Amino acid sequence: MSANAPNVAGNNIRSIRIERGLTQQQLADAVGVHFTTIAKLERSMRRLSADWIVKIADALNVQPGEIISLRTVERAPARAVPVVGKIAAGNWREAVQDATDWVFTNDGGPNSFALYPDGDSMNKVVPPNGYVIVDPDAFELLDGRYYAIMNGENETTFKQYRADPPRLAPCSTNPEHKPVLLGREPFTVVGRIVAQGSRL
Repeated sequence: MSANAPNVAGNNIRSIRIERGLTQQQLADAVGVHFTTIAKLERSMRRLSADWIVKIADALNVQPGEIISLRTVERAPARAVPVVGKIAAGNWREAVQDATDWVFTNDGGPNSFALYPDGDSMNKVVPPNGYVIVDPDAFELLDGRYYAIMNGENETTFKQYRADPPRLAPCSTNPEHKPVLLGREPFTVVGRIVAQGSRL
């Protein structure tokens, strides 16, 4: 590495990518590179040039400085949160209440809970047998983030919010799933999806 190359140790690409609920492949697709390039950049195995910083920041919807700035926020210790039921990850359907399971997380606020997605409309984000952590105190809609949404009939789903135009977008390998434009019917934000995990 030359003397003029930026210090890439400890860059924040991986942590921001995970916060956004993206896989290395999804970030690579957004940037237009092979996923191994993202893996090398995350591990500081490849020089993180100014051009890379701008491209990745744009794909992650953050300021370029956030890619390389030092993050000093300490993560909370892992705690058990209840799995309160299932949430549709396909068409709207009634949520099934089932508080018989617990998962561990250090993401989200004190009122966070877990849900098992039902369906395949978000299978690029959450794998089979996966779960999502919902923070009901985080309900402001931010472009690119994921949310649990409830319609006027108290049916729920989990999608990515996109702002232009306002819509709930699927992240699926199944082409049958289409975005749902907002404004045609009332809805309530149950909470932001702050993390996802898998059951073994």
